[in-house]
Amino acid sequence: MQGRFPVYGLDLGTACPGEILESPHEVTVDSSWRTMWQSAFPAWSRISTSAEYATGLGLDEIAIPASMLLNMTLCFSVEPFSQSCRYHLGLENARQEAFVREGDTFRSFTRLDRMENTSRGDASVIHTTHILVNQRDERVFSLLKRSYYDPIPDPVERESIPDQGANSKYFTEVGETLIDRFQSVESFPDAPLEPLVVDDVILHPAVRPIGWTENLALSTIYRNTHPIHWDSLRYGRDGIVVCGGFVQSLVFSICDRELRQVIDEVLERSSHVNTIAPEDSIGAISRVLSVEQINGNLETVRVKTLGLKNVDIGRELIGVEIPAALLDDRERKPSEIEAICQTQCPTLSGRIALQAVRTILRPCS
Repeated sequence: MQGRFPVYGLDLGTACPGEILESPHEVTVDSSWRTMWQSAFPAWSRISTSAEYATGLGLDEIAIPASMLLNMTLCFSVEPFSQSCRYHLGLENARQEAFVREGDTFRSFTRLDRMENTSRGDASVIHTTHILVNQRDERVFSLLKRSYYDPIPDPVERESIPDQGANSKYFTEVGETLIDRFQSVESFPDAPLEPLVVDDVILHPAVRPIGWTENLALSTIYRNTHPIHWDSLRYGRDGIVVCGGFVQSLVFSICDRELRQVIDEVLERSSHVNTIAPEDSIGAISRVLSVEQINGNLETVRVKTLGLKNVDIGRELIGVEIPAALLDDRERKPSEIEAICQTQCPTLSGRIALQAVRTILRPCS
């Protein structure tokens, strides 16, 4: 007798724009999720660490880190969608839409927005919208994603699938903007707050790895079923790649101490440049692109961040001229980034893992 080998991920032979994929996962979050998350991704903003601070903002309890929700949104979709993809290319417009609480239960949905083969025809790029919902059917997080797949077989141009019943509502009902809730706070609790000014370039001191055991545990609990993140028998121990969502979360966590108090953020866009393996050390540098005061209590800060791979920030970058082109608000191709590094900053050659632009919301006094 011969066994049947199940295959997961998107079927390029039948997929069509407009199709909505429902994740099979339904997960209830308790306090152990927060503890495990913050053991790997340190939090410095008190909204995620202090009940006193959170209640001072009008919340019922300590806020669940937005990065946790982002990774649920991404990882829950791996089994029905991205387990068959080659690479995660980047994210856009990732934002929290509702507050969540311990004990909430989450599901995710993915809509295929656009599918096209590359100009060379040797691969395809698929654009998707990902939604995380709670047990009350409320949208709590959303993001746009670009993924790199094998070529789409003929017919490449396919008719869009129309409305798909109940699941389509998650893609038409936009959740609230958290900034509206925080604007009603008359005074914020006292907490450390460093002033940020335009064109300030911050060499974030912390450099941390995601260890082998951490990577395996995180991939398991967040249901990232793509074997390249954990199956060392198939890919070899040297072939394992840390999930892009975890890399991004650690980069932003490293930044958090110098940017605190971050009470909300919107990821404008991010993309990966060089892959990260378990035990690689991750660091970050950031440039403040703009600062805008909303009212007497709140400001938005637009930040460009580079996640770095195996760079000892305190020894290798102090006094080094960082090319302005690496820290502007443009998204650049990996080849362009590498060319800039080789000619203008060899220290960073082959060592930039992530580029990201986001807007953070924080108290201004």
